[in-house]
Amino acid sequence: MLPTSKFVDSATERAYGACLYIRSTNNTTSCELLCSTSKVAPLKQLTIPRLELYAATLLAKLYKKAVHALNTTINELYLWTDSSIVLTWIQGPPNTWKTFVGNRVAIIQEETASATWRHVPPQSNPADLLLREAEPTTLSTSTLWWRRPQWLAQEPFSWPTTEFNTPTENLEIRNVHVAFHLPEDITQQFSKLNKLIRVIAYCRRFINNCRHPKANKQTAILTTQDLDQALTCCVKMVQQISNAQEIKDLMEHQEVAATSSLNTLHSFIHSFIDQEGLLRVGG
Repeated sequence: MLPTSKFVDSATERAYGACLYIRSTNNTTSCELLCSTSKVAPLKQLTIPRLELYAATLLAKLYKKAVHALNTTINELYLWTDSSIVLTWIQGPPNTWKTFVGNRVAIIQEETASATWRHVPPQSNPADLLLREAEPTTLSTSTLWWRRPQWLAQEPFSWPTTEFNTPTENLEIRNVHVAFHLPEDITQQFSKLNKLIRVIAYCRRFINNCRHPKANKQTAILTTQDLDQALTCCVKMVQQISNAQEIKDLMEHQEVAATSSLNTLHSFIHSFIDQEGLLRVGG
């Protein structure tokens, strides 16, 4: 069989690196170190997950150069990382994450589209040796470094499982800002109040789901509370058009103008703004 490439990345607060192994099988399986690279961490302090992402980006670039230099057919390509956060980033769309992460994830996904990313336990990650203060004699006799992790020479079904606990923190998810504008004349576009209320209720639900994507999505059936809130929204829109000046006066704790249409009501009735922002009249 033609060779199968294996890559591993790792990072610490001081440096990050990646290494590449070639695995070939015929009557026997052989696996040897092909090349490696490492870099000093940026002077600006970064979190460990971000440095791990730097390592994954370095790995992607090393992978591209190595495949081009080998100039041969490679059956399978695997990229390994011991960071569950980085693996979660790489498996998601770049626009899901904040700019720093999203830009690098886009590069990684583009450069490694034909490869499979998997998770490796830290103790089986030879790239860690790039970052430790190991003596030359120790490194020269390291089987993990020069030959590979033992399981890499075995059949793929015995390799470390890709299952891991998906992290829920430090993922740097991009904040989604939803701006939804209802036209002022929307109340004139429906001949039935019931239909108008239901349309606005569904619009409000859409906005809520966008703002809180992790929350349990609501059922398709509108609740009484949904319809009541939509009705309140309708009334407020109409009042903002028909009684804009009165609302402004009351919000500024002033008397309603004598020319206001509200003054046609009985003299003992006064106007006020309730807790929901609605203009009301009462005795």
